[in-house]
Amino acid sequence: MTHEPPVADYDQEDNGYDPDVDPEGLASVILIEKGDDIASICGRVDTAPTFAVVLHAPDGNRPLAGELGMRRLQRHADESGKVVAIATPSLALANRARQVGIPVARRPEHIRWDAGGKRVVRLGNKSLVLPALGVWIQLLTIVAVLVIAIGLALTMAPSVDVRAVPPTESLSRTIQLTASPNFAAVDLEALRVPAQQISVTRSLTLMQRTTGTALVGTVPATVAVVITNPTDREFSLPAGTVLLAGPSYIPFALNEEVTIGPGETVEQQAIAMEPGAQGNVPADTVTGWLEPAFRELTVTNPAEASGGVSEERPAVDAADIAALNQLARDLENSSYFRSIIAEERPHDAVFLRTAEVAVEPGTPSHNIGEPTDVVLLDVTVRTTAMAILQETLDEVARGVLGQGMTGEFVPGSVVAEEAGPSTYNADDDSVTAQFRLSGLFARDVTSEDIRNAVKGKSPEKAKSILAERYGIQESDVDLSPGWAPWLPRFDFRIDVELRAQLEEDTGGEPATEANGTDEQPTPTPGP
Repeated sequence: MTHEPPVADYDQEDNGYDPDVDPEGLASVILIEKGDDIASICGRVDTAPTFAVVLHAPDGNRPLAGELGMRRLQRHADESGKVVAIATPSLALANRARQVGIPVARRPEHIRWDAGGKRVVRLGNKSLVLPALGVWIQLLTIVAVLVIAIGLALTMAPSVDVRAVPPTESLSRTIQLTASPNFAAVDLEALRVPAQQISVTRSLTLMQRTTGTALVGTVPATVAVVITNPTDREFSLPAGTVLLAGPSYIPFALNEEVTIGPGETVEQQAIAMEPGAQGNVPADTVTGWLEPAFRELTVTNPAEASGGVSEERPAVDAADIAALNQLARDLENSSYFRSIIAEERPHDAVFLRTAEVAVEPGTPSHNIGEPTDVVLLDVTVRTTAMAILQETLDEVARGVLGQGMTGEFVPGSVVAEEAGPSTYNADDDSVTAQFRLSGLFARDVTSEDIRNAVKGKSPEKAKSILAERYGIQESDVDLSPGWAPWLPRFDFRIDVELRAQLEEDTGGEPATEANGTDEQPTPTPGP
């Protein structure tokens, strides 16, 4: 362990250092002010009685913080046979001292004379010297810059979508497939494949003409009322003040504003707030007020109300709701909704024998007794069935239709349609059926071939290579950003999509049989 040399006590009254320094001591402490010049500092170093001198600058020192001043101090100390250190909290002064290899600490007693040019960390009563990290920091910085540059090259380099229409031939064959959710992988020899339950959902609205009837008010009744004020204060009744008639509290509204003084009686007209014959109330039945503030007034109708008219209109009957619910239940046996799943999932091989239809009815648009010409019912129809998914069909097509051939099927072109009845095996929950399997095959070209052919090329050169090498006359190279001169060289930045020619462009050529022209169903692929 390296021991710190003793540091002399500072005495400001004796030129910046203590004259009674221990003869065994190695260091004196000289206090320097912020504005002391280099010449005066060097002179005080010369007069220090010890070999080692600590310059204590609690407020820093401008001349020493400059590179020229610090080197002048170091050179003077070397010439005079002294060793100097600096104690200061000033970062500028401390960093300048470290640059020329002079030991630095915040306080004189913490100086480590073996730490010239290094940083010292104080832990408790110990001073720890940190290793020189300059070279490592530079290396780490260089590595970080390289990593960032590589990351930018990978993420911000050009990307491209290549859409190509290669020459294709239509391959098809009738095969017998056995599928089950219990099968884990495709067995091309036995043509046993995994299956899953799939579902499609349709929403529709059922309609039923109503067969019931209901009285519907068309004209409101009117009534003449007499209002008496038995109190000793005046009341003002605004137009629209609500009166109540009979035990059913049928509401009537005053036609006009009325002011009634103490002990006065007035007559006024009121109109039923609901149209219909129910407003033709008998005499002496309009006797109440809706607002509590007017209940001190008395009111009555000397004559019955009149003029209210109701007409009979179509309305919802209980039989109408029952008929709608029956229509919803009938959908579960509909052949249309059983077959619709094959139309909705054209790229999956659906076993229609397993199709099941479930109907979830909503709430009728009108309740029983409500007047309306028709009542509606929203329903959700969900059809589920066992099916061989597109990914599995593509694998079967490659192994059966494309067996022994180089190339790949155009994505989305492989389809399978049931070509015969299916049978169910309860032992392994499997279904067996004949399917007509077909797809468009691009011979001697794959997406990987195209990707390798165009990487690093210009868009024009890429199109030329595709035309010359693979006979692809129709291609689209969508480079991003558009100003990039070349396609990227990274495979994951190149997206290739094979497309089929439009049907009108193919001349309607019939499909060819893969591996022969035998139309008979075969359980296994031919040679």
